[in-house]
Amino acid sequence: MKKRLRTVIVPLLFLGLTVYFGINAIRGSRGLRAQIVDRGMLADAQTRLTGVQARRVFWQAKVDGLRDSGIEADMLNLRAREVLNLANPADLVLPLHRATRPAPQK
Repeated sequence: MKKRLRTVIVPLLFLGLTVYFGINAIRGSRGLRAQIVDRGMLADAQTRLTGVQARRVFWQAKVDGLRDSGIEADMLNLRAREVLNLANPADLVLPLHRATRPAPQK
């Protein structure tokens, strides 16, 4: 009887260990399902990284254009005045006459 019990217990023990490790290999925190989720998260992160890198390159080009060697001071002054619609105090400004409207009749 003891010999029969031993012959059954040892294989059942190894079968139980195999099932335990097999389930953990699929469903565990480092199993196949977790790897699939991690790969999806990695793909999302890489997509976001690509977008952030593109924005960084865009803004780096803009910042590089603002360096002293990138633009001359007089051109910057001229462009700023055009954008802000301001005149240089040394400029001569001639007002343009608009066509006069007829006076409203009473």
